[in-house]
Amino acid sequence: MRPVKAKYIWGVALVLVLLLVGAFWGALAQARSLDSREEAALFSLADLSPVDLSPKTVTVEVYVAPEPELADCRRMLALVWEQVAQFYARMGVNLVQAPGQAQPGPLAPAKRLRIELLPDRQWLNQSFKAFEVAPPFQLRFLQVCLDKCAFAHLNLSTIHISFKRFKKAEFSTDPKDAGLNRHWLANLLIHELGHLLGLYHSFEFTNDPVAVEARAAKTPNFMSHDIAFKNTLGFVEFQKRLIHSYLSGGRVFQQHQQADFDALKYLELVKRYNGYKESPPVKTAKAGKVSHRVQSDKIRTFDDDDNDEDDED
Repeated sequence: MRPVKAKYIWGVALVLVLLLVGAFWGALAQARSLDSREEAALFSLADLSPVDLSPKTVTVEVYVAPEPELADCRRMLALVWEQVAQFYARMGVNLVQAPGQAQPGPLAPAKRLRIELLPDRQWLNQSFKAFEVAPPFQLRFLQVCLDKCAFAHLNLSTIHISFKRFKKAEFSTDPKDAGLNRHWLANLLIHELGHLLGLYHSFEFTNDPVAVEARAAKTPNFMSHDIAFKNTLGFVEFQKRLIHSYLSGGRVFQQHQQADFDALKYLELVKRYNGYKESPPVKTAKAGKVSHRVQSDKIRTFDDDDNDEDDED
């Protein structure tokens, strides 16, 4: 019996070694750099290849911090989430809400995402951490954040929102506008989730298919710089295809994977290989009040120019 047992053990060991070698070479192939022709082919949006448009399911943890600062948010969240889920259902994406704890569960791109609605101080601390802002740069980061209320981090599968900032910018104090306040919070969540489903802002470039199709559709575009619409947000067919390509592991997911799920790196590659032209900066201050509806989830790197007032969402 002993020789048989030893043979079995060696056989198992050999299988494990082969699996480890396969995993190593698979990781090496995934990490390898693409040449310019391969990169251009991957990042072209002219041909997304066949896109699986079958219904997709994505789990979203929703965490609302227990502090009094978020009392209004907790009261309206049930109605807000229903509106968010209905919007994505129109695109064939089933959002399953999971209760969020202080510590996130096992998040994964395109599979399990997280929304954190936080007190302002926690939001800043989480933003420092997510952007890896060292203490010497935190004061400058605060200046960049003066007119922002949310950041979507594709690499973390997480959205951080300062409810206090958003409430100050967009909420009406008139009790008759309670429904409108919920509507705009839902629009914010819809917009930010779009980033975690593989989309960039529709106003980033003037000549990309999303911008062109959205202008022709004349509907409030959920990835535009303005989410404070009184009517329901809309989308265009190309955005639906981009999302399904991302959720099914198709071309769009592979693009983000190659860019290490870095939004700025991804945008630069999309711009380079699709001949896109950047839009001019958009001013958002109105009558002494800064609107957060534009300044949400994109931030400059710290080696950019010091002139931050023209920074877009």
